[in-house]
Amino acid sequence: MIVIVAAAQLDFSIVKDSLPDLARGAMWTYAITAMGIVGALFVGVVGAAMRTSNSRIARTLATAFAEFFRNTPPLVWIFFFFFALPNAHITLPAVAAGTIALAFYQGAIAIEILRAGIEAVPAGQREAASALGLSPFQQFVYVVAPQAFRISLPALGNNLIALLKNTSLISAIGIIEITGVANDIIAIKLSSAELFLTLGAFYLISVFILSALLRFAEARLSRYAV
Repeated sequence: MIVIVAAAQLDFSIVKDSLPDLARGAMWTYAITAMGIVGALFVGVVGAAMRTSNSRIARTLATAFAEFFRNTPPLVWIFFFFFALPNAHITLPAVAAGTIALAFYQGAIAIEILRAGIEAVPAGQREAASALGLSPFQQFVYVVAPQAFRISLPALGNNLIALLKNTSLISAIGIIEITGVANDIIAIKLSSAELFLTLGAFYLISVFILSALLRFAEARLSRYAV
């Protein structure tokens, strides 16, 4: 009964009037997510290659990076890149600071995911590639990495979905993505329930779409399973 009464008191005209601003915020959210995914995959691939290399120094550096970032909250790194780096005379725009922080954090998790995928590639694949005269770099790029990516895609997809949801954290440094826009509207209109319900629906739909794309990619790649 309380829920029905509360729902009857909601005024979604606030959301309707704010749609242009929310739409712009949504576009920023998607843009930051796309850039973050590219950055996280780059960090993950490079880090996983280092983690599984024959170089002890490379393995140590990649392990330290992965453990350092993935065992600390992403908000800490968002604040670090935006507020702390200027003390070292490195000033980044808020969008760049937030995107890099998320790319490093999710990328550190991707390192371990892809490392497991690389180690799951049968040794015979590497031996066959070596017998064909491929260099270690060519073996990784053309033989190991594609198979490792396919094996890792389910867990990697969850990591990328987490990146999408974590974009909401960068509103803390003033980026006007959709959560930042909603917070500004709430401060002006002094009404939060409608905006938070709208935010929840936005992230739910966005995650559903991204999940569908990842499932499609997984189905396509499964055709090439050895």
